[in-house]
Amino acid sequence: MVDVLRGTLTALHDVARFDWAALMTVDPQTLLPTGGLVEGFDPANCAPFWDHELLLPGYNKFSSLARSTDVVATLSDATDGDLRRAPIYTSIYAPLGAADELRAAFNVGTTCWGVASLVRAASDGVFSDREVADVRALAPLIARALRTATCRLDAETNGSATMLIVDAANNIRHRTLDADTVLRDLHSLGIDEPALPTLIAAVATRARHHRSSSHLATRVRGNSGRWLRVTAVPTEDEDGTVAVIIEPARPIDLLPIMLETYGLTERETDIVVMLARGCATKEIAAELSLSTHTVRDHIKSIFDKTGVSSRGELVARLFSDHLVDAFHAAVHTVG
Repeated sequence: MVDVLRGTLTALHDVARFDWAALMTVDPQTLLPTGGLVEGFDPANCAPFWDHELLLPGYNKFSSLARSTDVVATLSDATDGDLRRAPIYTSIYAPLGAADELRAAFNVGTTCWGVASLVRAASDGVFSDREVADVRALAPLIARALRTATCRLDAETNGSATMLIVDAANNIRHRTLDADTVLRDLHSLGIDEPALPTLIAAVATRARHHRSSSHLATRVRGNSGRWLRVTAVPTEDEDGTVAVIIEPARPIDLLPIMLETYGLTERETDIVVMLARGCATKEIAAELSLSTHTVRDHIKSIFDKTGVSSRGELVARLFSDHLVDAFHAAVHTVG
């Protein structure tokens, strides 16, 4: 993944002039960052950047770009040339001496696999129409590269859970003994971050803001390539404290990502999971509020996309191609 991110950043430099950049992979379901490469930005800007993205009003939010028909946009265009209308400009970009920001979401179909923020100095002026068009042309290629790299599942499933208690300012107040090793693996590339990695701070911030009794779960990928499941939930205290649990991702956590390799839709992914559990067509139809005819159509499409001809062959394909290494890694032999 690191090589893909570096290659992507080089390709973007080839078509656009910028001085600061944040290139991030995201969890397709939550759009929270799973990894990234940062260039030029001071580490002190990481937390404010995600506060603006997750909590404050603004322009060209990644969540909006990921759902838009045009996945590339500039701050100068969004604000009609008056960048001072954007809070992120006045608080982060203006002090840097920036002229403009270009943002992109990297989608395959309707699924977002990564995002980028490119910022250029005042001496270069705003991004040109040609640069925007060139980044837009690159976006599908970048998206497919990120999807392919993301869908390479790591076989390591061993390891214990790490727990953090994070305060309202995203400072770590308490941690389990093995936390430092896990946290080092999650620090963003190209930047010397504070103790709490940006990936985890973003999860804690969203959990704190959307305070509820339910937890927020997402997936992140360490620099080692290992996938981790991150669960965050506000504590009963009213001071913004959040409990964060980081543990090795299970095959079921990564199944939706894996299935994207085949270009399955969200509904088809739901059906594959139920097929793997041995559910009959009528059971799937009742669970998903679909007709049995519609379920059969979906199953036929799933078979076509995965190159199989039966339910048993489908489950065998998924296991042998994607899950068997993780299974063997999790099995311990005695005697």
